Amino acid sequence: MDDVHPQGPKLSPSSNREGTAPEASVDSATAPIEDPEIWPPRGLTNQSVLTYDEAVSLVSHGALLFRAFSLSAHHAIDHHAHFHAFLELSNGHQILEATSPMTLISDRNSFPLDESLDRPTPCNTLEQPSMALAFGKYPGTMTFSRYIGTLNRPAVSVEGLPKVMLRRIDLSQILDRLRFLQDIKPVPFAPNREEEDFLYGQLLLDPDSDLSNGTLDRDIDVLSSILNSSVWIDLSDCRKQFVAKYHTEEVSDASTELFFHQLLLSTELDRRIDLSATCANHSTGHMLSALPRKVAWAVAMSRRFFQNLAFEEVQTATSSRYSLVPQNKFSLMEMVLDLGYALKWPTMEQMEARMLVESEGRAMQCRWTVPSATFLSGTVLPGRTVSWSVLSCLFDCNPAHRLTLGGLEEMRTQSGFQYLSHTYWYWESIVGKVLGAMQGSKNIAGWIGPCILTPDLESVEYVRIYRKKVPERMRKRDLRSIAARSDPLGTLSGSYPVNNFHLVLPNFSKVVDFVRVEKLAVARVNIPSRDDPKYVEHKVAMQFAVEGRSSISLRLRYDVSFIAAAACWAGPHVLFYDYTYKQVCVDKLLHNDEWSGRSGQGKSGEGASTDDLEGEDNDKVLVIEAYGAAENAVLARAW
Repeated sequence: MDDVHPQGPKLSPSSNREGTAPEASVDSATAPIEDPEIWPPRGLTNQSVLTYDEAVSLVSHGALLFRAFSLSAHHAIDHHAHFHAFLELSNGHQILEATSPMTLISDRNSFPLDESLDRPTPCNTLEQPSMALAFGKYPGTMTFSRYIGTLNRPAVSVEGLPKVMLRRIDLSQILDRLRFLQDIKPVPFAPNREEEDFLYGQLLLDPDSDLSNGTLDRDIDVLSSILNSSVWIDLSDCRKQFVAKYHTEEVSDASTELFFHQLLLSTELDRRIDLSATCANHSTGHMLSALPRKVAWAVAMSRRFFQNLAFEEVQTATSSRYSLVPQNKFSLMEMVLDLGYALKWPTMEQMEARMLVESEGRAMQCRWTVPSATFLSGTVLPGRTVSWSVLSCLFDCNPAHRLTLGGLEEMRTQSGFQYLSHTYWYWESIVGKVLGAMQGSKNIAGWIGPCILTPDLESVEYVRIYRKKVPERMRKRDLRSIAARSDPLGTLSGSYPVNNFHLVLPNFSKVVDFVRVEKLAVARVNIPSRDDPKYVEHKVAMQFAVEGRSSISLRLRYDVSFIAAAACWAGPHVLFYDYTYKQVCVDKLLHNDEWSGRSGQGKSGEGASTDDLEGEDNDKVLVIEAYGAAENAVLARAW
């Protein structure tokens, strides 16, 4: 790990702006402030000066510290680094930002590389950015770690030439071997002629191999080079992760044989990785992270496959064949029901009745599509595929109101739909981010809902949202210096004047209740979708009633992100004077011309230009007091 903490841009000097004052007599082992809402603390004045230890105790104790580090992307063409970030308290304890009300679905939403760790970390998951640290505490928000992860551009992997050739093998031989591997457990590695004979005698053709000198490291290297070839299915591409089409079809074809052939090679590789880790007394996480991206995802599929599906031999009058039996289908169906209840799905009664009949084995009540079958078989891979496949299950249980999600396999993040009495939005869409602040909205399995319906859509209709990207404001040098530039003490110094810190408290006397959401307005844009010309995009605006008299409309034009602030400990904490900001109550927000361009809203609410946003000072901070009614937060996010 390349921990990056270089000295960043220096903050303004933390001098005593009221002249030199005698140092206060404060014990360096001072405990946290007895009453944190009083500054200066008892026994100190504005002219007092603190030593470093005293400042750490009185200012930093329990405050949040921002940390960033970089890791080189393995097997990438340009060898660029990926940045990761996390929060910790001043005592060194890392903060777990993410929260999720549906643990089981969340567990399937992420794939930890090292399962021995007791909590997720930004770089310990197969999917990047990590979905284990994605959802913020409040619906429509993300964590600080997730936001930093989205700034990384995808690594372009190198696809090398295989070091050996593949032998010809038919589907029946592949399935026989998979059934054999299913029934045995890996044992600590020892030279095994039978294993080597199968690997190089039936799977691989290596004329230069010496079977008597086969090693685990050599086998892992050879299998990895084979699976990194472009001939195999790239399961790191979410559009190719609905794998039920390969193992649920009655008729086998070339793609089915290709999938199971890849599955066999991945299983052989995964078995040797486990054996190698056992032999070396370390976890498999390090070895998985060192594999090419495409190979690591293939190994993940192998694990998900055997954790949730089992081969059973079916005898017929003339021959025998294998069928795949889901091991966790009914528990997964319960997850779907839990999701429906949490989202207040309009057709829950019919859906529950159909699933009850099917779970009792009386009859097939639901015609499961490929995305649904992928989820219910347990072979769904981590990432957004989980959100879209579980949603597909809800639709398939009510054919009378089935919604075609405009090419479900595309899984567009800027999309949502109206379904009878509610609207639902993907959590990364700008509409979902804004409506997540409304009372009653939840973020369940990546879907924000139930949200208000709109008269501009049919009772069952899917939409893609037209939006513009926000100019990138976080740069690599900002990440490298984030620890220094966000230190609670400001700049590193030998002394810290008390007058350099100020206590900022919320003003609850200014709580206002002046706005209501009037309408969610959706209109077609007369240009084809940039992602798929077959579909048109829609622009979305929030219409508010202000103080019961006038109406305003705020266009959701830019795809901004809302980061859920993690809580400090033993706060509130004082703020270093050079961390400047402007504070405004939400009812004054609409008349704040100074910030109209930076918010993405022009004076008419139609939106500022990209040039206006790019030309602004990125160090300015606006604090919006949006306490009270939920609509205050909705207005602040829409603005």
